[in-house]
Amino acid sequence: MKKFIKFLAVGVANTIIGLSIIFALYNLLHFDYRLANVIGYAIAFINSFILNKFWTFKSQKKFHKELPAFLLVFIICYLINLLCVIILVEAIRFDKNLAQLVGMIVYTGLNFIGNKYITFK
Repeated sequence: MKKFIKFLAVGVANTIIGLSIIFALYNLLHFDYRLANVIGYAIAFINSFILNKFWTFKSQKKFHKELPAFLLVFIICYLINLLCVIILVEAIRFDKNLAQLVGMIVYTGLNFIGNKYITFK
């Protein structure tokens, strides 16, 4: 249970970091919403790996052992997130900011499952 709570805390930090970057790039600097999404998630990815490795799971394994699995889980979850956002914006005409929030919820759930059962099992 303690690891789950830590994972959620890391997720909250990543959500704040990722969405802040995405919204700032899109709304303030007028980046394309897709590029803003990529940049926000890339920065949150780095933060997530470091915090989950050393704080949540207190892993002693070397980076090269866990990083590929973490990256694979991230890529799969991210691509599902991005597809969700694009479908919501392009096909359903959802507000771009709300679409990012929906995509983040999908990403977070899938990412927890993947990291729990694959990366840091």
